[in-house]
Amino acid sequence: MTNRGYVMLCSCNPEVLPAGDVTGGFPSAIEGLAVEVCAEAASVRERAADDDLKALWVESCEGIEPINLAAACKSDHPATEVFLVAADRTGSVVSRANAAHLDGIVHPSDLCDRLREAALRFAGDEKCGHREERAPALTETPSDRGDKARSGFLLTVVSGSGGAGKSTVAVLAALAGARRGVRAALLDADLQFGDLGDRAGFCPALSIEEVVAKQAVPEEVGEAPLALLRAPRALERSEAISESLGALVELVCQAFDFVVVNTGGSWGEQHLQLLERSAATLFLVDQRASSVRACRHALDLCLRCGIATSSFLLAVNRCTRHAPFTSIDVSSALDGAHVVELADGGREVEELLGSGLAHDLADEANPLYASIERMLDELLFLPHQEAEGGVQVSLGRIGLKARTEGAGSKRAKRKGRLSRRDRVLAVKAR
Repeated sequence: MTNRGYVMLCSCNPEVLPAGDVTGGFPSAIEGLAVEVCAEAASVRERAADDDLKALWVESCEGIEPINLAAACKSDHPATEVFLVAADRTGSVVSRANAAHLDGIVHPSDLCDRLREAALRFAGDEKCGHREERAPALTETPSDRGDKARSGFLLTVVSGSGGAGKSTVAVLAALAGARRGVRAALLDADLQFGDLGDRAGFCPALSIEEVVAKQAVPEEVGEAPLALLRAPRALERSEAISESLGALVELVCQAFDFVVVNTGGSWGEQHLQLLERSAATLFLVDQRASSVRACRHALDLCLRCGIATSSFLLAVNRCTRHAPFTSIDVSSALDGAHVVELADGGREVEELLGSGLAHDLADEANPLYASIERMLDELLFLPHQEAEGGVQVSLGRIGLKARTEGAGSKRAKRKGRLSRRDRVLAVKAR
């Protein structure tokens, strides 16, 4: 090896480089520069620390997904060029590559040419030098434009299993954000069985398919205090839409200050994509032991995939005085993780949401809505560090005002206020 540098290919596929394609075509001017091939992820990460390694291509490896290895190497050594070799350039792959700041995505058929060009470039032959373009996104991202301040705060609501109350919490969290003076959006990423169109009938709505097709959020919707992007009505369209989910999230975050994403109960690639992009993730657990176990399984999956969980907030839902689990119980089951409690809002939550009267829950200080407000205080108003992709900003930096608890606040006035039912009965009695 010379001090001019070398390049490396991580691959356990013997057919990715036909014999003689790499070393056989090198000009004598770069005879001292080589291309190394390695299949072990641990060895690749160790070699990535070598200052002489100038570029790395990741095609496949043992024990870890190529995109995760490429992202880890780029994070460890930002100065090294890291490329993902992939034949299937889906929206998910492109979004994850952009979030990890990879230098590009290369098709396997172009790999040999790219290796030659990189070898020539690092040998100082500027005529043959070539730098792959950054992984093209379906739409331009804030990190591509260098404009970080225009990306809204993305909160993703997930759970380890279905039935934990994600849809209800997502609707009320978005409503609480809108009532605090920011432009909020509610995105239903439960693409197969999402029902936010029925629960959030109080705000203007449009289909996710419309935004994907137009590659833009209509101006009249973007100016609303709270807007809903509902899931596609045709279940068979969900798979096609999921490929554009990353680009869709970027579009919505550019148009709104605060974006709440509801997810489905079945985990897939889109969950990991959203978790990587989110400024904060609300992880719901309900009052079932199976929900706590599912939460642990999902958190283990995030760790195996290299997804940081520092931005996660765990919450146990439907808490009452006689509920089986408290935040302390769930925290103990999850090795001491910080857990907050969301109160049981009672039957009126479903009744009012189904009737498009979510604002009544807020006006009457429903216990569930009140606990979600306290949760947002913890999520949004504590010092917030930018997400790894560098595109998230704290709501405190875009003009969001914290809720006050003074003598004139709604909470201070709640005591002694008649309930909605009592008010209705009083009107009828007159």
